[in-house]
Amino acid sequence: MDELGLNKIFGAILATALGVMVLREAPHFFMHSEMPETPAYSVGPTEVETTGEAEPLPFPQAEWVTAMDATRGAKVFKKCTSCHNADNGGANGTGPNLWNIVGEPAGAKAGFKYSGAMASSGITWTYEELDGFLKKPTKYLSGTNMNFVGLKKESDRAAVIELLRQASSAPKAKPAIAAAAQAAEAPVTEQ
Repeated sequence: MDELGLNKIFGAILATALGVMVLREAPHFFMHSEMPETPAYSVGPTEVETTGEAEPLPFPQAEWVTAMDATRGAKVFKKCTSCHNADNGGANGTGPNLWNIVGEPAGAKAGFKYSGAMASSGITWTYEELDGFLKKPTKYLSGTNMNFVGLKKESDRAAVIELLRQASSAPKAKPAIAAAAQAAEAPVTEQ
């Protein structure tokens, strides 16, 4: 093939691309419509559109409750043993002893000097509070002295919380699955 043959091929490709561009824009040139200033009807924005986030599901979800496993929690809790223990009558370390912590107010264990943020937080260690704190302590409670990156996995947090729930003279009842989650999981029956 000679030089002019390649030029003809490239010219044909360019002419085709130009033709496609013209064909795409031609209808806009010939048929223009104006948008009305006020729409005929309006659909309100959803929460996802206004905030950019979906509404969080109620706590706890079924997966979280089923992940509550004290045996697995003991394995994950090994990350915490450099500062804490959960033994009955155990000594405080860098962090307080966590025996009987579930359901108790934050910063109230005798014999341990808490940060001002923890002591004045007003938090009661519910399952949801513990889950949020263990996810990322410094983000959950700004000013805490607990320098721990947190437990990213929801199943790890649930397992550690189950271990802490059982580390008590009178363990609290396991949490019930949130009502909205149960309704979503219930099978639909026809009447």
